[in-house]
Amino acid sequence: MNRTELLKKEKDGLDVLQDVSRYAQQGWEAISEGDRERLKWVGVFFRRRTPGRFMMRIRIPNGLSNSAQFRALAGISQEFGRGFVDLTTRQQVQLRWFSIEQVPEIWARLRAVGLTTLQTGMDNVRNVVGCPVAGLTPQELFDASPMARQFTEMFLGNKAFTNLPRKVNVTITGCLENCTHAETQDIALVPAVKNVSGETAKGFNLLVGGKLGSGGYRIATPLDAFLRPEEAAQVAGALVLLFRDYGLREARAKARLAFLIEEWGVEKFRAAVEERLGRPLARAGQDARTGHTADHVGIFRQKQPGLNYAGLCVPVGRLTSAQLAELAGLAESYGTGEIRLSVNQNLVIPNLGDAKLGSLSAEPLLRDLRYDPSGIMRGLVSCTGIDYCNLALIETKQRALELARALEPKLPRNKPLAVHWSGCPAGCGNHPVADVGLLGKKAKVDGKVVDAVDVFVGGSSGPEANRALPLLEDVPCADLEKVLEGLLRFGSFGALRQEIRGQRGRGEGRPAPPVNGNGRLARSLRLEDIPEGRGKAGRASDVEVAVFRCRGQYYAIENSCPHAGAALADGSLEGEEVVCPLHGYKFNIKTGACSSDRSLRAKTYAVVLQEEGFTLEPNGL
Repeated sequence: MNRTELLKKEKDGLDVLQDVSRYAQQGWEAISEGDRERLKWVGVFFRRRTPGRFMMRIRIPNGLSNSAQFRALAGISQEFGRGFVDLTTRQQVQLRWFSIEQVPEIWARLRAVGLTTLQTGMDNVRNVVGCPVAGLTPQELFDASPMARQFTEMFLGNKAFTNLPRKVNVTITGCLENCTHAETQDIALVPAVKNVSGETAKGFNLLVGGKLGSGGYRIATPLDAFLRPEEAAQVAGALVLLFRDYGLREARAKARLAFLIEEWGVEKFRAAVEERLGRPLARAGQDARTGHTADHVGIFRQKQPGLNYAGLCVPVGRLTSAQLAELAGLAESYGTGEIRLSVNQNLVIPNLGDAKLGSLSAEPLLRDLRYDPSGIMRGLVSCTGIDYCNLALIETKQRALELARALEPKLPRNKPLAVHWSGCPAGCGNHPVADVGLLGKKAKVDGKVVDAVDVFVGGSSGPEANRALPLLEDVPCADLEKVLEGLLRFGSFGALRQEIRGQRGRGEGRPAPPVNGNGRLARSLRLEDIPEGRGKAGRASDVEVAVFRCRGQYYAIENSCPHAGAALADGSLEGEEVVCPLHGYKFNIKTGACSSDRSLRAKTYAVVLQEEGFTLEPNGL
């Protein structure tokens, strides 16, 4: 049993609520190691890089907020934080730099405006994301935000949902324009229609098992199920509880819903869902989504006559306290006080009358938060980065902003460009679904360790989702401007995606048979390219491995670290052990044994040389 499972067995995460007032009186040093982790169940995150200064994640279902909440956030961030907040890729808000002594007062202010931080971290159902213009846009099958709220009410504060094997990401959306990255979610309800008794029924098709971290992007699998809107919350709850009861728990990196589905197969999983529900699921309807992906930035007509919404670009998702307060005022003066958040770290002010659009567009704040940004700024997304995240390997937000500003005058202003930064393999910046995805790492250049990135291109979600292709490795961040300028200026990312999908349709690039003694690695990995004492990643079937060269011999080990999913290929060798680049866990490349935690073990494979390339054979150790 791993450490987190022992932690949960000793005490439910929500039970730490009763201890917070005591810790607020005694100070952060009094918080036990176990409770430092359990605080994540209530949205309070201890930061090892900044002892005594915490982060708080605020749940905003479907991204639907208002001016009162923004004013409260402005006051809290100014009084207790560093004068800013970050918008996340899950339509949430993160506060930073407060002390444990201030938590009770912050919570009281949040409750007063209808906000909560419960279950925004660790092994919980995270914020349920949805279309930020739900109920407004003509480009929706129906408004799905009530279903997102209903499902949230089902699990929030409910201990039946607080002991999951790992986190569960959920989207419930009626938007036809693919604005929530549904294929990256553990559970996705996407708009669909179905002929039922001669009439067209509107509802959802169900996708399961998507993810970005824990070994990389896995595109969610259709469960061949159609749900009516009134079924959505019940079925989503059943899926989560099935995962709770049968999900894998031994190794954290293999504990996501995707791995249960891969172990069981789709049909067995679907049958288990029906058994839990006590009734059959209808077969899938027709996916109603278009091939277009919208970010909802700009000024657009609403379904309601005479009304519009303004989607504003928030560079790298960071807002100052002053901007929060000013947005609250604008939402009230020009709209109805509503403010909405998107998964691209942007925001929307809805219900703007035609006569007010000219005055709103002239507001000074909209020079910084533009409705008409350049292509590079519009598609810019960044995770938190090393300044405030324990997992990040490099600084991201400031670097992303500076790079975008440097490239902005050199690129076509109206060319759509999605450039996403993730500071570690967890993928919180959604880099695998961008035109250009940048994954932070450390690399050696001239004998010095520097901040660097791997560059991926052509990824996407949506009905024709595809994984991004790895293009460049170990690019020093100092060289990124000159490396990316030509790629972004001349790259045809739509055509690249079509080519990737075309190859998939022709059978090219499909996974090889499972690794069972004769599974061939991807041809792009050549043993002669692996330097002594280093490793490189490659894939055979659904298995991604890290192949290391040690004393002239080659050894293969699963690439996803069993502790937290980092890429072991990016680690360093110490003797016959690879050191995980995230947390330093050490795994023997011959046996897979972990000398840092004996409960962990990585799968290893023998590298068998052939006339052309090599094959893998699972070790029986």
